Amino acid sequence: MKFFDRLGLTLFSIIVLTLSIIVLLMGLNVIDVTLFGVLLEKVLMTQNGTYILYGVCVVLILLSLRCLFFRPDYGKEASNKGILMQNGDGQLLITKNTLEDLVASVINGMDSIDSASTNVVIDKDNNVLINVSLALADGAIIKDVSSELQTKIKKRIKDATDLELKAVNIEVVNMADAVVENTEEK
Repeated sequence: MKFFDRLGLTLFSIIVLTLSIIVLLMGLNVIDVTLFGVLLEKVLMTQNGTYILYGVCVVLILLSLRCLFFRPDYGKEASNKGILMQNGDGQLLITKNTLEDLVASVINGMDSIDSASTNVVIDKDNNVLINVSLALADGAIIKDVSSELQTKIKKRIKDATDLELKAVNIEVVNMADAVVENTEEK
């Protein structure tokens, strides 16, 4: 939530709470109603007091309209960080870092991968795309490793988060040992 949203909501809440308590106490005859009539009359008798009262009324009206009709969409703010899931019990934000950690756990379990980097992309429709750049070990078969990795990543993410991935894109960036051996043989 932005600073001004929080500030406005806090001020509005304090003012409404104060007014509610005063009206309740007046209704219970704890506070004399004429006291506020006299106070309001004295404020309205001065020009500065009238301007202050008008200003407070305008601020209250604007804050009321803001709260009623212009609610911020926190889902969009969250989607930059991850996937926001909601159910009857509340909300769950699955961050990009969490998804990257799940992919890393799959990659660490595969001996044919020397190193890897992962990039998680979440589009405006909350589709999740995983891009993995790999350096493969000597003798690894690219087609088999990539197919196995895609299957394992999709299964791991589905099991852990119940998310369906749109795509798992794999880029093999380094297989230097295998390339050197193949060029030496020719």
